[in-house]
Order: sequence, then structure tokens, then C-alpha cells
Amino acid sequence: MDHAKTGSHRRLLLGAAAAILAAPAVRAQTRTRASLRLDWALSGYQVPFYWGVDKGYYAAEGIDLEVRDGSGSSRAVSLVQAKEDTFGMADAVVLANAVARGVKTKSIFVVVQNGGSAIISWAERPMRAPQDMVGRSIGAAADQKTTLDLFLNANNIRPDQVTQRIVSVAARNTVFYQGQVDGIVSSVIGSPMDMVVAAREGRGRPIHIMPFADFGVQSLSQTLLAHEDTLSAQPDLVRGFLRASLRAIEECRLEANFDPMTDVAMRMSRAPATRRESVKLQWMETLPRLRTAANEGRPLGWTSEADWVNCVDLLVRTGGLTQTVPASSIYTNDFLPA
Repeated sequence: MDHAKTGSHRRLLLGAAAAILAAPAVRAQTRTRASLRLDWALSGYQVPFYWGVDKGYYAAEGIDLEVRDGSGSSRAVSLVQAKEDTFGMADAVVLANAVARGVKTKSIFVVVQNGGSAIISWAERPMRAPQDMVGRSIGAAADQKTTLDLFLNANNIRPDQVTQRIVSVAARNTVFYQGQVDGIVSSVIGSPMDMVVAAREGRGRPIHIMPFADFGVQSLSQTLLAHEDTLSAQPDLVRGFLRASLRAIEECRLEANFDPMTDVAMRMSRAPATRRESVKLQWMETLPRLRTAANEGRPLGWTSEADWVNCVDLLVRTGGLTQTVPASSIYTNDFLPA
């Protein structure tokens, strides 16, 4: 027996086996690392992004995506502006305001097309119409002050007719629960669904929801954004991110996936188990808001210039901006799949 040849053959086989085993690791190393900074802690409209990571849709696009909890729209915009996060999620009005003030980020995909802000009050003493707010107190996070001012303005209510208490996001619901304010500003598809589920399960009191859209204020809501430098230097990364996101959203629209996708998001975000049903309900309430008449026949996430002009107009009307800015400086549809 030729031991030299046998040893050489064995080394070749071992080398080939090692190369095969190492191949996935090599491929993984070639992925582009990216992050998505959410606007808040887990809400139903964020679930598809966790689903996309879990199912490997971003990995299939060559992206190693990390989904990170958020603490407000302004914070998400700031982190993308500073390039500490690749992508972000923020309220469209907050983004429009930031861009008008010189921030170099743009909307690339609007998740929630039909804005869902509302006044939340207790059902035993509800605010059913804007005039019911007069003489009462409203809690809001700093990010929500512009929208609240707009709502009051649109319904001919002077700011001094309503006691406004600006608090941190963490404290907003607490001051409401403790009776320190009569109502709060929140997204219909956000924490109010936690309250609805708690009431159903006997863990809380029933609430009343007064949507802004029913009283003259309707705008784009949660949008995905990226830095202008990312759009120009890494267009393939942006396109791949949106392809994977669309794939995940489309799958999450299927009723058969409501439970498994909620479980994935709960596990990956480490949200408290008590929030499971409300997160699922939040997504179900998001579904009819993925589209409006303005983007029928277009890909999900596509937005019209008129919708962005409306966001800017809302800011100008409430004094958030002293002059208008071109809508084209705030958004782009160029990276959406055809």
C-alpha cells in the first residue's frame, strides 16, 4: 500500500469536507450587516420585520438584519441621521418635520398609509367628539404634540382650552391609568389594543377611541427611512431590504400566519407574554391601513406626492414649520420593486 498516496488522499477528502462545512460561514460573512430601528417597543405593525428575519428573507437578500426596539420616532430619525442605524421606522409627520429642518434622511416605504392617531379616554367618561376635550386634560409624548396641536386647530379648539401634559412615552399610559389625565394621544394600532384586550379579559377598564381621521386629520403614519448617503452608496442594499420586507408583509397578511408570526415577534422582541393577544390584534387593525385610494394598483409601501404635501401642510398649519418644503425632499418610491 502506498501510504503517502493514502495520506494525501485522506487530506484531500478532509480538506473538501472542511470546505463544504465552512461554506455557509463564508457566505454568512459576505452578508451586509444592517439594522432597523423601530419607533417603539413591539407593536403589531412591526411584526413582519421579525418574521422576515426569522424566515431568512433578509439573509436571502444578502442582509444580516438586526431589528432593534425604539423609543420614539424622533429618536429613530436621529439614529439613522447619525448612521448608527441603517434603517428606521418613524411617524411620517415627524420625519417630514426633521427633513424640513435639514436632516438627511428619506422615506423609502410607508407601512401604515392611513394615519391611526386618536384620543383615548375611559368609556365611563368618553371623549366622543373634539369639543368633549374642552376643559379636560390630555397626556401626550413629545413626538405627538404636533399631531395634537393639529387636531385642536382643525376643530377650532384653542390650546388653552385643553390642559396638555407632555410626558415620556413610558409615563404616558401610567398617568392615564392613575387618573392624572382624562385622556391620551395614541395610535389606534398601538397601546390602545393592549387596553382593549385587558378589558376583554377582565384585567382593565373599557376605553373609548376617538380617531383623528374621523374629525378632519388624516395623514400618513409609520414609514421606513434611510440616510441619503445609504440610498446613493448602497442602492442594492436598500432594494434588497424592501424586497424582503414586502415578502414578509405579504405572508403576514395571510390569516393562517397570524398566530405563528405573533409568536415569532414575541420571542425575538422578548415582549411580556401578556401582550401576545394585543400584538396580534394590533396587526389585524393594521391590515386595512396598508392601502389607501392613493396607492391602489401600486406596490405596498408606495406613496403619492399629494400625501406628503399634506404632511408638510399639516406642519405649516400648526406652526411646526414656518414655510413649506418640496415633498420630493422627504420621500422616494425609487427603491420599491416594480
